[in-house]
Amino acid sequence: MATANLSLQQAIDQRPLSWLQIRVILLCWLVNLLDGFDLLAISFAAPAISSEWQLTPEALGIVFSSGLAGMTAGSLLLGPMADRIGRRRMIIVATLFLGVATLATSAAASLWSLLTLRFITGLAIGGLLPSLNTLVAEYSPDRRRNFAVSIMHLGFPVGGILGGALAAIIIPEHGWQSIFVVAGALTLIMVPLLVVGLPESLPFLQRQKTPAANLTAEKICTQMDIDWSSIEPSSTTESIGAVSQILRPPWLSPSVALWGCFFFGYLALYFLINWIPTILTNAGMSTGSAIGAGIAINIGGGIGMLTLGWLSATRAIRPMISVSFIISAGLMALLGQNLLSVNGLLLLTGITGFFGLGGLIGLYSVAARFYPDYNRASGVGLAIGAGRFGAILGPLIGGILIGMDWQMANYFLLLAIPLVLAGLIIHRVNDVGIEPPKQ
Repeated sequence: MATANLSLQQAIDQRPLSWLQIRVILLCWLVNLLDGFDLLAISFAAPAISSEWQLTPEALGIVFSSGLAGMTAGSLLLGPMADRIGRRRMIIVATLFLGVATLATSAAASLWSLLTLRFITGLAIGGLLPSLNTLVAEYSPDRRRNFAVSIMHLGFPVGGILGGALAAIIIPEHGWQSIFVVAGALTLIMVPLLVVGLPESLPFLQRQKTPAANLTAEKICTQMDIDWSSIEPSSTTESIGAVSQILRPPWLSPSVALWGCFFFGYLALYFLINWIPTILTNAGMSTGSAIGAGIAINIGGGIGMLTLGWLSATRAIRPMISVSFIISAGLMALLGQNLLSVNGLLLLTGITGFFGLGGLIGLYSVAARFYPDYNRASGVGLAIGAGRFGAILGPLIGGILIGMDWQMANYFLLLAIPLVLAGLIIHRVNDVGIEPPKQ
């Protein structure tokens, strides 16, 4: 038997990407694509629902925020649970619940049933994201981790793009319910693919220290051309206290700064993502063009995610996130002036998404690198949970201000300020790679 002389991450870093690692990234990307499709379906269906049910802007804002409230609860409650039960199991179970809840949304007949089902949808997505982010980070070599995480998160805007394109075709013909039928069915099809193709987290298996876990880990490593017997054993056996460790020094102060970045970034950008089709429709733009703006912000965001992830291989990621957020704030304020032609607004919306969503997804890479494997899902889950509070407030505040007949320029300017704050706070996050407390 070979002598143990490498950490698990060192062994992964020394090998080229295997098909198994590519498969992990691809499956997590597909799940996140369906997350985006399922969550953002409500924004594309909102004009039709609002018209059919005669909803006020305030009520529509609550509908948007109900899914985000579920995501907050899921990130805070289910995210840390993945450190105990495993990332793979959490992803499979949450995907199943996501598909069922999205499909059931098509049968919603009242505001309360819609709110309940959107909350359950958000709960499932909230449980998914920390595990998806963590699993991709753990299967990626260090030199490609930021880019791999960016690719995984690219699935979300791609889901929004596909959902918007499909919504523009099928909602006028078949009603708003049709988009939820398609989204739910596709998500349920994903479940057996995950059961067959998604491996468990290697660090999680390593901590179990059981014959069954070691056998599973050895099989996975064989597919990656890694000798499991040469890997140093984990110094921890389980993640008990993972959350409590994060809530005390040396983790607390930089974690609070990271939570602030997520909170302010989500607040501004989820206002924009959820409301832009409805705002532009009310401003006189055709429904098709308004949905096109929702698609444009996701296209721009997807390109921004990949660009930032690629550049971060050779450049410090935090300064790039800071600059991206501040530029996005300026563009968002300009967007609120509504001075451009339809094509100009679509282009400006896409560029705003490029910098804003690109910076936001960069925070996931920072979080994945910041926490060690034994509390990574907990740390990422708490950070995302903090962001979701902002995501809840953004659409709610937008609905209130629109209902108060604020000028578009004024509430866009107000809701751009959190992006500036996020761009400044990111510098308060200490250097990544803090050594964990001694066990």
